[in-house]
Amino acid sequence: MPRRISRELKTLSVWALSLAISGCIGTGGIAPQGKALPANTLATDEAIQSAARDAHWPAAQWWQAYGDAQLNHWVTLAVQGSPSMAMAAARVRQARAMAGIAESAESLQIKGDATLKRHNWPTDQFYGPGELANSTTWDNNAALGFSYALDLWGRESNASERAVDLAHMSAAEARLAQLELQNNVVRAYIQLSLQYAQRDIVLATLKQQEQILELAQKRLAGGIGTHFEVSQAQTPLPETHRQLDALDEEIALGRNQIAALAGKGPGAGAQLQRPSLSLAAPLKLPSALPAELLGQRPDVVASRWQGAA
Repeated sequence: MPRRISRELKTLSVWALSLAISGCIGTGGIAPQGKALPANTLATDEAIQSAARDAHWPAAQWWQAYGDAQLNHWVTLAVQGSPSMAMAAARVRQARAMAGIAESAESLQIKGDATLKRHNWPTDQFYGPGELANSTTWDNNAALGFSYALDLWGRESNASERAVDLAHMSAAEARLAQLELQNNVVRAYIQLSLQYAQRDIVLATLKQQEQILELAQKRLAGGIGTHFEVSQAQTPLPETHRQLDALDEEIALGRNQIAALAGKGPGAGAQLQRPSLSLAAPLKLPSALPAELLGQRPDVVASRWQGAA
């Protein structure tokens, strides 16, 4: 019986000693030693490099691919002289100024005050100032004060962060206005080129109809034609003239539209020459667009900054 108890006590003591030793083992410094490598530092094979070269990302000034110097000039004019762009730039400057005011509240405040006063005392034998009669005295004061907001609860820092976020939102909205303006100018310019092309077609049709009418009149004068053929040749001419006048009006309106987008008057639009676009030039685009690009749209970025503010 004593041997059995001693064996149990021996086993229990070994178990307790193991627990005590394991409890003294520290876990400090035990962490994974491996690190994920950045994607841009990994070596890529020739296929991936070739795909990156052939992605055909559009340039910032993508309209230059049309090869029309007049279009480039008017897009630049629109960005520089558009009232909408001026308003967007003014909102950005205002937001930046408000952000600067909010951030200044967290800095050391220095306030100075100084006054300079001069007194000309009168001369009065009954109610005069006594010894100060007919004299001049100065009363000068100056004060300099320092203050600093401890911002224990984060009120000032939150206000400054909100102002900075609003400034970022205004900058994103200005970029959105610029992109929309450039897109509208290019679209109106391409529409103007299309109207000129349609006018060429209608003009060619008019010339053909006039030749048919002239031929019918010659046949009638030679005795081999009829008045019906002449009347039939004259029938489409008024409609063709109407189409030509309508296209001339659309061209004039298109010029005025481009001038209005650039913040100019109708006189500037009248100076527009016929577009010389190279519409056959392909606008290269990547074959696959990652979903992350949606997050780079200016309207999405502006909404994100507004939510953060």
